[in-house]
Amino acid sequence: MLPKEENELLTRVGPGTPMGRMMREYWAPALLSEELSDVDGRPVRVRLLCEDLIAFRDSAGRAGLLANNCPHRGASLFFGRNEDDGLRCVYHGWKFDVTGACVDMPNEPPESNFKDKVRATAYPCVERNGVIWTYMGPRSTPPPLPELEWNLDTVHPPYMWMNYRECNWLQAIEGGIDTSHVNFLHRRLDNGRTTAVGVEPVVRDNDLVLYGRRDSCPALEVIDTEFGVLYTGRRSVDDTTDYHRIHPFIFPFHNMIGGGTQADEVAYTGMVWTPVDDENTLVLEYHYRPARGWAAEELERTMRVRNPTGFLPMTTQPGSRWRFRANKTNDYLVDYDLQRSKLFFGVQGNPAQDGAIQESMGTIFDRSSEHLGTADAMIIRVRRRLLEVLRAYEDGATPPGVDNPQMYAIRPVGALLPKGADWVKETEQRRRAALVSAPTS
Repeated sequence: MLPKEENELLTRVGPGTPMGRMMREYWAPALLSEELSDVDGRPVRVRLLCEDLIAFRDSAGRAGLLANNCPHRGASLFFGRNEDDGLRCVYHGWKFDVTGACVDMPNEPPESNFKDKVRATAYPCVERNGVIWTYMGPRSTPPPLPELEWNLDTVHPPYMWMNYRECNWLQAIEGGIDTSHVNFLHRRLDNGRTTAVGVEPVVRDNDLVLYGRRDSCPALEVIDTEFGVLYTGRRSVDDTTDYHRIHPFIFPFHNMIGGGTQADEVAYTGMVWTPVDDENTLVLEYHYRPARGWAAEELERTMRVRNPTGFLPMTTQPGSRWRFRANKTNDYLVDYDLQRSKLFFGVQGNPAQDGAIQESMGTIFDRSSEHLGTADAMIIRVRRRLLEVLRAYEDGATPPGVDNPQMYAIRPVGALLPKGADWVKETEQRRRAALVSAPTS
């Protein structure tokens, strides 16, 4: 259990809250590059850390992120004219560039210098490998971007998409670092590999999912690290061998899963759980394979597996492009016939299954009522680490990784190891990411 006051401390992310202040020290993914595809195109509503923002791409192709309300009289800049390297409010014509500077104030006399005294709230953006990152913190010069392997590889870029959770960020990410739920929530009753019915990939003899399903009670071993927390979920394969799922939680809201065994090609998935506000989360999901890119048919199958029911029609509201058709208004399209015959839980697609359960807890779950067991060791340790780092930050310490972008150069791995092996030592080399040089920005 987590006391109510600590639950409040970890879950509230608005301006001025302790967690909100600390999260603003880090770069956060605001949206995918493809969402701002057109120079001088239509603005896009964004909501991050309880703030309403407007994203746009200016005439030079730069991404900008301004506060929703024009600093003149509060009209929404969503309706602004995106033209000539700035976003112009349609109410009185005030125009702001990507830095927030007012570059034109046509309803004031030409000799007035008032425009030089007015700025819109603007957050710096850096675009890297398909992601537009923003820094919402207090530094006049932002820290360096994290050197995430998947975000640096322009030769074999990851496949990326987002999905939306109507619940608090901590509630959502705790699903991502919980290894034992895969044996239940995502299980197929017919030993298939995916919870999307009708798109079954080929099952190999050494399939990692099948290794995991042989033991539904993984033994967790958890260690603190510079980047956050690392755990293995150890499952018995036979009398001499264990299968390890070794996955990290990385400050402040990253996790990675997968990685394969020694004999497999390196491929892994990760998530960035960006708080929209206290009660909503936008999840950036990436699928990365360093050795080779993704063929069109592979990408199509990935989406059919991950999101078989599709998205709702897009609106102009923040994150609307990424809301599942299977959602709480229709009970996530749960099919109890499938639940009896093929799926442990009759909702199709792992992210929809995760979202259904995470949202079913309410928007912010009262963790003081929990009853945690040994399988929750990673959950417990991550909460403890977040509280430790948050309290140190409140005392003046710099949060981990803010000034150390190389901290993020890690991978998750799977490993078949002899029983009793030192899993930390045995997988040390494989958990190091192969980085290319970070591009200058």
